[in-house]
Amino acid sequence: MDSRTKAARRIAAALVLAAGTTGAAEFSPTLRSGGDELVLKTTGGAWFAGVFHVYDAALYGRPGASAREIVAGGAPRCLVLEYKRTVSRDKIVMAAEKVLGRQQVDLAPLRERIDRLHGAYRDASKGDRYALCHTPGADTRLTLNGEALATVPGDDFAAAYFGIWLREGAISDSLREALIGDEGARGRS
Repeated sequence: MDSRTKAARRIAAALVLAAGTTGAAEFSPTLRSGGDELVLKTTGGAWFAGVFHVYDAALYGRPGASAREIVAGGAPRCLVLEYKRTVSRDKIVMAAEKVLGRQQVDLAPLRERIDRLHGAYRDASKGDRYALCHTPGADTRLTLNGEALATVPGDDFAAAYFGIWLREGAISDSLREALIGDEGARGRS
């Protein structure tokens, strides 16, 4: 078998594997976070190497809140991730650390809180939903399938951590664009 045939078979196998996981998640039009009723603002998908659908994401905010306010942390927000495949806790943490490291954020004052949140992560299986919610002046809360895993104080922490998905240098440019669109791309957190 020549190299082109082998390459074509590998690509076909990858596409078949990916085809079983491409269904978009359905997200509720509203969710409650603390005392806030938040509405679904936008959704998008995260893909590894452009082939493997890793998760779908939904960004929630107050009715009338602009993408700029949500990105800047001036309004309550929740980010919900529904996994389309199994991803180990170690890979979730490694990806978060990589993005935080490349964004221009001083992580030293946040390190203990980042480690606390990262220590709470668990392996994600297909269909699992992580939610990260924050209200300005209050804590950031991490849940998995509705189970509370961690609560971390500080608007500075929330600004940095939500930046993994919403700031310049996000985990995925296409996911960031889907979540915040043109309006949010002009704003900075």
